[in-house]
Amino acid sequence: MIYFVGAGSGASDLITVRGARLLSEADVVVWAGSLVNRELLSYCKKTCALYDSATMTLEETDCVLKEAHRAGKCCVRLHTGDPAIFGAIREQMELLDAEKIPYQVVPGVSSMFAASAALKRELTVPEVSQTVIISRMEGRTPVPERERIASLSSHGATMVLFLSSGMISQLCKELLSGGAYREETPCAVVYKASWQDEKIVRGTLGDIAEKASKAGITKTALVLVGDFLGERRAVSRLYDKHFSTGYRTGSDGPAELPAGKSRELLAGAGAGEEHSAGAGEEHSAGAGDGLLLARPQKDALAEIFNSFSIVSFSERGKALSQRIASLASLPPEETECFSCFGENHESLGSWCARVFSRPLDSKKALVIFVGAAGIAVRSIAPYLTRKDTDPAVLVIDEGGRFVIPIAGGHIGGANEAARVLSGLLGAVPVITTASDVRGLWAYDSWASRHNKPVPDLPRAKVIARAVLAGKKVLSLGVGCKRGTKREVLQSFVEKVFSEYELPLSLVGAVSSIDLKKDEEALLVLSDSLSCRFCTYSAAELNAVQAGNASFSESAFVEETTGTGCVCERAACAAAGVSADWLLVPKTSGNGCTVSVAVSSTLMP
Repeated sequence: MIYFVGAGSGASDLITVRGARLLSEADVVVWAGSLVNRELLSYCKKTCALYDSATMTLEETDCVLKEAHRAGKCCVRLHTGDPAIFGAIREQMELLDAEKIPYQVVPGVSSMFAASAALKRELTVPEVSQTVIISRMEGRTPVPERERIASLSSHGATMVLFLSSGMISQLCKELLSGGAYREETPCAVVYKASWQDEKIVRGTLGDIAEKASKAGITKTALVLVGDFLGERRAVSRLYDKHFSTGYRTGSDGPAELPAGKSRELLAGAGAGEEHSAGAGEEHSAGAGDGLLLARPQKDALAEIFNSFSIVSFSERGKALSQRIASLASLPPEETECFSCFGENHESLGSWCARVFSRPLDSKKALVIFVGAAGIAVRSIAPYLTRKDTDPAVLVIDEGGRFVIPIAGGHIGGANEAARVLSGLLGAVPVITTASDVRGLWAYDSWASRHNKPVPDLPRAKVIARAVLAGKKVLSLGVGCKRGTKREVLQSFVEKVFSEYELPLSLVGAVSSIDLKKDEEALLVLSDSLSCRFCTYSAAELNAVQAGNASFSESAFVEETTGTGCVCERAACAAAGVSADWLLVPKTSGNGCTVSVAVSSTLMP
């Protein structure tokens, strides 16, 4: 038999009794050496064959499992925590299913429970949070669009974030953008929960990134956020003498029993039913709870666009148009709501000709059709010319259930508008752009949000394809004082990437001048980002072309190093691009300078 066993949260005595027994009986153990405590192998017999899956592929681990099965051996596939949470076991089981090889799954203690135990906090607190959201930041592996951190955090529930401590600055920004959390919302980072070298960092969403960086925590840690970590709480009614349940009568009188159930039968039920008795009375949401998602996004459209045109084709659609304008706080002087029904109205063709003939190069326009998508597509077709000049066009059904961008998705801002409006309306954003569907960073969309020109549209498309193919397309150029501490540089880089909304996971190269080829902070930074470190001579940096842009030159830097700009030129040199493709200009702080360029050929 093959057993998928949860190793527990870390400490060797937090594995289940069944898991420990199976380890002691196993002839073959394939264990996740990068995450599982080696002390757990002490349960194994001396003759047990051990395979560390940290260096193995799926095909290689599958081969070991199947060979053990064919040889009639007991085999344990030892996973960290509980296999059901980010365990990557499904693909392994499907390979066994294909050959009808039997297996069993043995649950384990998840690290999230060890973390809450270490913090001495209950994840669910009456009248504070009754929901726990388990997720992670998107990195090299995308997350579904509807499960982005900003969306999930809008609930204000308890959140436990796996695989995210290395991107904590970006994570905090995403958490805050949901609107329910505040900078003072309690947060904690628990490194190696239940291990002997466990480390806990407490703070708020406003300062936890800096604290975690100072503590040197970049991986093997959980991030927990929510008011459950604070001091505000209500006492549970579960054992309150005044509260009646199906087992006892409090001062509020007997609890109403479920139809057909006697108190004796209920007494034999599990504790879960006891807790559920009267649970509906324990918490009622405040009247403002439903506004949590709308509140942070209320003025977002006015910040993105300069003109708004909304056309509707029925009374119901007209009412929704007015609701959209109100919810999104659209400026009346820049907003036109056109009712294309009834008598004595302008024709749709005339309206479109007028709206689309506006000087869109000076106005960032949002056009919304409240009605059928077919009408919108036929109406706008004659006016769509180029991806980089088309306005943002959305279609919203008159019931307000779906928000569909049909033109100007990235550069025009339609996808972003769809997300904002769906949040305000409680609708579903129907976004079909490949990068958005897969939760990936998109250069043209980023450029639009940050008012950066796209130098070459065909090349921008190549960059998009590179990201979809899994390439790292960002080049990080760095300059720093000799002896800069690694945590100082790491913290500053994370801050810059967070401010510019760039994913560190897409950095394919850290580059600098050859005078810094042995700078420890730079070597550690490139290692933490799993990318190459490259340096260039002053002459090589000076040879980098500026294109239609320019570099931030410094006479002092040129006198010291032989080139007037290190970080920008190094970023472009590693990316093989001109200064036109700089996303982050020279940015200074803490004795460091950083810059970021984008390329389609940076890393395979």
